[in-house]
Amino acid sequence: MKRILLAGYGNIAHAFEKIMYEQEPKDSFKLTVCDLKEGQDIFDFLPRHHDEFDVVVNTSVANSIEIARMCIDYGLDCIDVAGFADGIETDDTVSTPVYIEEMKRILCWPTHSRIMFGFGINPGILEHVYQRYKPQEPHYAFELEHDDSVSDEYEVFGTWSPFMYAEESCRAELVFGTRQNVIDVTQQLNDEGGTIRLTYHGSERHYLPVPHEELLSMLHSDENLLGTANIYQAPRGMQQHFLERGADITDEELLSIPVPHCLKGEDQAGILFWDTKERLYWVKSVVANQTTWKRYGTNAVCWETATGAWIAYRLLDAASTDHPHTMTELSQIMPEKIDALLKQIGLTFEIEEQPFSLEEFKKNIMRYFQIDG
Repeated sequence: MKRILLAGYGNIAHAFEKIMYEQEPKDSFKLTVCDLKEGQDIFDFLPRHHDEFDVVVNTSVANSIEIARMCIDYGLDCIDVAGFADGIETDDTVSTPVYIEEMKRILCWPTHSRIMFGFGINPGILEHVYQRYKPQEPHYAFELEHDDSVSDEYEVFGTWSPFMYAEESCRAELVFGTRQNVIDVTQQLNDEGGTIRLTYHGSERHYLPVPHEELLSMLHSDENLLGTANIYQAPRGMQQHFLERGADITDEELLSIPVPHCLKGEDQAGILFWDTKERLYWVKSVVANQTTWKRYGTNAVCWETATGAWIAYRLLDAASTDHPHTMTELSQIMPEKIDALLKQIGLTFEIEEQPFSLEEFKKNIMRYFQIDG
C-alpha cells in the first residue's frame, strides 16, 4: 500500500483525491492530508512524520524546491504540480540559456527517490502534447487556453487560485521566450490596452502571456522550437476585474474571490503551433465543467491539473531514481504510457486548423518576436 501525504488540501487536492478513489484500488493507497488552513505546516509536519509516508503530493503554494529537498533527504517520492521555478536563481534580466542552465542544474540533482516536477496541466500534460504533435521543421509553439467557464452565482470568480493567477498575470513580468532571449512584453501590453487580442470564431478574445517554467523545458528539448509563450484567457469577469485593478488588488481581496465548481461552459487548453509558413493549428482539449462536476465534483481546470498529478503517480514505478523528472523528459522516454493514461481517464485532444487568421496572429503575437505580417 502506498502511503500518500497530500501537502495542501485545496481545489486541486480535492480533485486528485476524487481521481484516486475512482482510478485506483481502494486498498492500494492511503491518503493523509497536511492542510495549512487547519494550522498544519508541511515544513513542520514532514520532519516529524516522514517515516509514515512513501509519497508526498504537493498541491500547495509552499516552496516546491524545499519540499523536494526534504523528500530527497527522507528517501520519499515527490509529485509537485507547480515545478522548479522556486529554485532558479537569476538576476532580473537574463538570457534563455542562463535560465536553461539553472533548470539543468536542478534536474541533475542526485535523488535516490522519484522526484516529479511540474505534473499538472501546464506545467505537465501540455508538454506531452507539444512532444506528440510538434512539426519536425523550425516552428513556434504557444500554450493557449480559453477558460469560458460561467457561474450562475458569481460574476467575478476563478477556476483555480485567483491569488496565484494575480501573481502570474498582474504582478510578474509577462514574457515571451526565444532560444536566446527572454522578451519582457509588459510595457508593450500596457501601451496596447493591457491584453493580446485575437478573434476566435467571430468573437474577440483578450489574453495575457503568463510566465511558465515548462516553456524552458520545451525550448531545451527541441532546437527547432524558435519561440514560445503561455497565453491565457481567464474567466472573463475575473480577468476584466484584474485588468481594471491590476497590482492594486490586495491579498485579502484575492483570497476572497470564490472558486466554484458547479459551473457551465468549458475550458479549452492546448498548444498552438505555427510552422513559420502557412500552417497554424491548435491541438487542444475541450473539457466541459458539467462533465467534471457530475463525475468528480470539481470544475474542469482543477480536474485537468489533478489529472497531471495522477499521471505522475502512475508513472512513479517506471521513473528512475537518479535525478528529478519533468513531463517533457518522460514524454520523450515513455510517450505510449502517457497516451494510455490520458485515454484511460478520458482526457482527449483534437486538432483545430487555422483557429485565428494568420494575419491577426502575426500582428498580435509574432510582433513580439519582431515578426509581423
